[in-house]
Amino acid sequence: MEGLSPHGHGARILIVDDNVALAENVAEVLELEGYRTAIAASAEDALPLALNDDLAVLVTDFRLPGMNGAELVTRVRRARSGIRCIVISAYTDDQTMDRARDVGARFLAKPLSLTDLTQFIATVEGSA
Repeated sequence: MEGLSPHGHGARILIVDDNVALAENVAEVLELEGYRTAIAASAEDALPLALNDDLAVLVTDFRLPGMNGAELVTRVRRARSGIRCIVISAYTDDQTMDRARDVGARFLAKPLSLTDLTQFIATVEGSA
């Protein structure tokens, strides 16, 4: 998915969630904000996109089939340390939130407020 950049961002964001409808909804909102997006339904599908692209921000669900979001963040940041990462999850227990932070990602709880997410991404992107 490619979006025009009415706000001048133009940064590429990869959204990883096995709930493809949610990922598409998030991508649509981000594109309206001027970001370019890509979607993957698993960490394994996301890895080549994250490593071979001009990715600025990775937004990943924590609980995914196969490799989880924290493992994905670890592998991506090992190869490309400049990528900003956000882990999202409906599970807001301390262990999940701590694991996200331990791998250097910010954490957002589901259900997502798309307004909060876009503001959060702008903050993460701006801290690059």
